[in-house]
Amino acid sequence: MGLKSDTWIRRMSTEHGMVEPFVDGQVSEGVISYGLSSYGYDIRVADEFKVFQPEITAAKLSDVQSAYVAGLLDAEGNIGYEASQVTGRTALALHIGGCGRRLLENVQATLGTGEIHEAGDGDYNLVIHKPSDVQYILSQVLPYLTRRRDAASRALAELKSNKSIVVDPKAFDAQSFIDFKGDVCVIPPNSFALGRTVEYFRIPRSVLTICVGKSSYARCGIIVNVTPFEPEWEGYVTLEISNTTPLPAKIYANEGIAQVLFFQGDDVCEISYADKKGKYQRQQSIVLPRL
Repeated sequence: MGLKSDTWIRRMSTEHGMVEPFVDGQVSEGVISYGLSSYGYDIRVADEFKVFQPEITAAKLSDVQSAYVAGLLDAEGNIGYEASQVTGRTALALHIGGCGRRLLENVQATLGTGEIHEAGDGDYNLVIHKPSDVQYILSQVLPYLTRRRDAASRALAELKSNKSIVVDPKAFDAQSFIDFKGDVCVIPPNSFALGRTVEYFRIPRSVLTICVGKSSYARCGIIVNVTPFEPEWEGYVTLEISNTTPLPAKIYANEGIAQVLFFQGDDVCEISYADKKGKYQRQQSIVLPRL
């Protein structure tokens, strides 16, 4: 298996669309470098990100608001496990149902979180699934609950045990991310963001790539992780960018983020990524974990 040079990368990209758009040479003035290098290709990160930020998004309630929400939960609500219509994940949730849309929109605005879904016959439901928000809301309304007090206490105990607030690659909660689009993405301390490449890749059947981070970011404690591009995989690359520092970190869109190295095997593989119909084939955007 041999490492491929700039001559081969240029030919495969210009004649076969292996890297598109293709920048023939290094662009480095005033930016974190990108483009063709001696034995690799420096990829750029696009201006769309998903920032991992599972902190509380629910609002702090006044005593009057807490009593009002508690009354709704007692009268028209439920506290229990429910599947999200957005993520499909089953988790502890707050459910207020059988109400008009305008009322629930007001409650949603007061809480600062939740999803409204049509229930039929002119009624709607408001559901809060995000574990950190469920815990925060319950802790505020618990003193005012009557009928749902025991259920709320049990739910709080479970949430505080952290058994419900975990990162699970088999059931990843998309609501843990905040979507961001812009020239500079700020990653919170000790957190990470997902991005995608500007470039679209079409990997030949006899080639496997390895992607490594750029020193400009690595020397700042910012680590880029990308799994290998398998033979005959194609698509925009989903990038995992970790901020290992205790401070916020900037990521610059449309500039270099990592370098791709191309290795050609001695023999052509029997089964390629396309043959096995891989679940990340031809991805067009940032893609979360799939089973």
